[in-house]
Amino acid sequence: MYNLTDYGDMLADRVRMDAYAYALKTAVTPQSVVLDIGTSIGIHALLACKFGARQVYAIEPDETIDLARRLAELNGYDGRIQFSRDVSTNVTLPEPADVIVSDLRGALPLFDQHIPAIVDARQRHLAPNGVLIPQKDELWAAVVEAPAVYNSLLKPWRDPYGFNMEPARQRVLNQWQHDDTDLITGKNLLTTPVKWAVLDYRKITQPDVSSGEIIQKATRTGTAHGLLVWFDAELVEGIGFSNGPEAEKVAAVYGRGFFPFLQPVPVAAGDTIRLAVQANLTESGYCWRWRTTVKGWENASQASCSSE
Repeated sequence: MYNLTDYGDMLADRVRMDAYAYALKTAVTPQSVVLDIGTSIGIHALLACKFGARQVYAIEPDETIDLARRLAELNGYDGRIQFSRDVSTNVTLPEPADVIVSDLRGALPLFDQHIPAIVDARQRHLAPNGVLIPQKDELWAAVVEAPAVYNSLLKPWRDPYGFNMEPARQRVLNQWQHDDTDLITGKNLLTTPVKWAVLDYRKITQPDVSSGEIIQKATRTGTAHGLLVWFDAELVEGIGFSNGPEAEKVAAVYGRGFFPFLQPVPVAAGDTIRLAVQANLTESGYCWRWRTTVKGWENASQASCSSE
């Protein structure tokens, strides 16, 4: 659950917000009906009104919707925005939406009920030839050398007060981490980034994603500590952002996903690396599995199931 400070961080991320504002300005006309899913403080709904939308439907299950109502009234748009405190799958609109805007991601787009909510909204609410914002997200991965991030995970479990904490250490290494530090950059990459999945929200029907086996060569000598996973967003054609380590301007509010290996693995330039990533939606959130093989050493299939 996000708090007001979290929403403030989202609002302050100009890479993200400028892209969303530009996308809405491109898509909205004076005749537009706009559906804002997960409106939070209502910024997308306000922008849709600013750009001329005839009617906006804003949906949010959290109590921040009360603040969104106050902000709409303060800015003179309360007569054009209809708020619903609920999840979008429970709401039926009185008319089709010409534009559906949302940002239901976590650190990665494979988060909670994001995809089922978009599929439902597209099927039940989007007008013919309507616009989805975002249109698609592309998921990327690379093997990284990240000793600072890796060691920070293990430090609390290194024989505190002389106790053996090996089971806890193993559990930590079988969980992917939301990395919101700036410690992993393009310089940390040991392989060329590979696009392992495309989430096209105009067509997608299933929430589960698998990369299949990916075969790469190490681009330099180093020590592999895990996989870094990020996404590039296309909001509308030609407008988007990235939270990748090599992006010129980064949408930093999302952070990235760091998938640690069970142990650091030395690699040399040219070594073959085989990896696979899989994410399956369960009742408690996404269950991630990642498997890596380097020079005969196999990182056993790991699983991390959580709401993040």
